[in-house]
Amino acid sequence: MKKLALSIVAIWISTLAFSQTTKVVSAFNYLRNGQLEKAKTNIDDASINDQTKGQAKTWFYRGNIYLSIYLTKEPKYKVLDTNALEVSYNSYQKAIQIDPQISNDALVPPSPMMGLYIIGEQYYNQGVDLYNKKDYTNALTKFDLTKKINGIFGAKDSVATFNAALCAIQLKDNKKAKSYFEDLVKMSYKQPQVYTQLANIYKTDGDTTKAAITIGKGRKIFPSDLNLIISEINLYLAKGKTKEAQDLLDLAVSKDPNNASLHFAIGVNMDEFGNFDQAEKSYKRAIELKPDYFDAFYNLGALYINTYLSVKKEADKLPITETQKYDELNAKATKLLDQALPILENAEKLNPKDYNTLVTLKQLYAIKNNTEKIKEIEEKMKNLK
Repeated sequence: MKKLALSIVAIWISTLAFSQTTKVVSAFNYLRNGQLEKAKTNIDDASINDQTKGQAKTWFYRGNIYLSIYLTKEPKYKVLDTNALEVSYNSYQKAIQIDPQISNDALVPPSPMMGLYIIGEQYYNQGVDLYNKKDYTNALTKFDLTKKINGIFGAKDSVATFNAALCAIQLKDNKKAKSYFEDLVKMSYKQPQVYTQLANIYKTDGDTTKAAITIGKGRKIFPSDLNLIISEINLYLAKGKTKEAQDLLDLAVSKDPNNASLHFAIGVNMDEFGNFDQAEKSYKRAIELKPDYFDAFYNLGALYINTYLSVKKEADKLPITETQKYDELNAKATKLLDQALPILENAEKLNPKDYNTLVTLKQLYAIKNNTEKIKEIEEKMKNLK
C-alpha cells in the first residue's frame, strides 16, 4: 500500500513538472503564431514556477515575448505590459546569466544577443524622444542603457555617450558630463562641441591647464571651428594675451565676415572680459548685418549702462578736490547714458513684450527725469503682467 502511495506521488510530481514544461513550449508556440496574450500568460506562469524558473530557455522565450509586445503595432497586445522593453531586457540578462551558451541560440529568433541589440536601439530612440521633451533625467538613463548594452558587444557607443553628456550638461551635472566628454576624447569622437564643453568644465573646476590642453587638441582636429576659436580667444584673454586673442578674432571674422551671430558671439565674449571697444564694435556690426537683431540691441544697451554705472562709481570715489577729473568722468557717464537710451528704445520696439527691457528703460527715464515716459513704460509693464 505504501509503495502504491509513493508511486502516485511520483506520477503527480512528474505530471506537474511536465505541465510547467508544457507551458514553456506553449509560450514558444503561441509566440510563433503571433498570439502574444496567450504566450505572455504561459511564460509568466513558467517564470515563477520552481520547475521552470531556473531554466535559461524560460527567460530566453520571455525576453522574445515581451520584446514582441513592445514592438507590436496591435493595440490589444501593446497594452499587455507598458514596461515590456525593460522586462524583455531583464529576461535576456537572466537567460544569459543562467546559461551563457544560450546567448546566440536562434531557435526562436531573435537570439538573446540580437534581442539585446534591438533593445539597445529602442532605448536610444526613447532617449532621443525624452531629450526632445526636455526630460533630461530619464533621457540620460536611456542613453546609459544603450551604452551598457553596446558594451556587451564590445562596442563603444560614442553617439549615445555624446547624447548622455548633453543630458548631463542640461542637468548641470558637471561631474557626469566631464566623465562622458573625457570618454569621447579617448574615442576620438568627431564633434568639436566635445572639446569646447570639456574645456568649459575644466575652467569651472579651476583647471585652466587642462582647459588649454583640451582646446589645443580640439583646434588641431577642427582648426576652422568658430566655437573652438572663440574658446581659445577666451583663454588668451584670461591670461592677458591680447595680441594672440586679437589674431584669432581676425581669423574668426575672416572665415565668416557677414555672420551676424558670429559678431554677436564675439561681442558677448569681449563684453564678458571687459573689452568695451571690441564688444561695442562687434555688437554694432551684428546690428548692421541684422537690423532686427534684438539680442544685439539689448546687449549693446546693457554694455553702455554697465559702463555708465562703472564710470559713475569711479567718479563718486574721487576726492572732492579733483573737480576736473570728476567733470570728465561725469561727462563720459552722461554720454554713455545718451548712447544707451535710443539703443534700448529700438530693442523695445523689436520685442515690446520683453520685461527686462522695460525695467531698464524705466530706470533710464528715471535718471533723465522723464516722468511721461516713466508712466508710459509702467503702463506697458502693467499690461504685460
